[in-house]
Amino acid sequence: MGWDALAVVVQEMPLVELNGYTLGGFYYANYEDSPAGPMDELVVLSGLVWNAPTSCAWASHVFVDKRSAVSHGKRVFGLPSRLSTFGKGREGKTESVTLRAAGSPVLELKRGRREGGGGSGGPKINFHLPSFSGRTRHKPELLKYDLDLSATIQPCKGYGVTKPATGLGGSKRGRRLAEHLGSILSGRRLASFAFKDMVMRVKHPEVVERGETGGGKGKRRLGLGAAT
Repeated sequence: MGWDALAVVVQEMPLVELNGYTLGGFYYANYEDSPAGPMDELVVLSGLVWNAPTSCAWASHVFVDKRSAVSHGKRVFGLPSRLSTFGKGREGKTESVTLRAAGSPVLELKRGRREGGGGSGGPKINFHLPSFSGRTRHKPELLKYDLDLSATIQPCKGYGVTKPATGLGGSKRGRRLAEHLGSILSGRRLASFAFKDMVMRVKHPEVVERGETGGGKGKRRLGLGAAT
């Protein structure tokens, strides 16, 4: 059974769905440069929401390993940012990333190692992504911001997602978060893509006035996922 997407997606944004399912997933990025300096980030996208004439993914969880990025995400963009650590390892032909937050390991990503650096093929694409955020303690308003992205995009071997075995260790809050993330990302993976030489520019958010969003009730089930 998939996750109830309406539990983590803002209510006034209708979900894009097909036969009762919406698309979700995550992206994991290692930034060589950012306003906070080099950092890792993992964003969980719990569903697609509709705002005519297009749709966009709603970020229900944002994990970063720089305290300044957490503060900026919360106070400027109204994102649910959380300070985290990313433990990276390799064993044989498998590479892994263990995400720790709330005092516990909460998510583990594993995949076969890419041979030869993953190649350099794929088209160079520039695109514009309207994005929504807010409805948090720091930013109770619904916010909209524009994201411009340029990258060479190619299919890649996706990460498998597992919940780490915590045993009796870790915090109760961390164990709850691990269960929560496992439910959201338990859907069937459809596709995975690598973004190389990525340049991202994000504009300052603006408050969405009442009536600017397409209202209505969306479907409730999240059963399909796409990992990046």
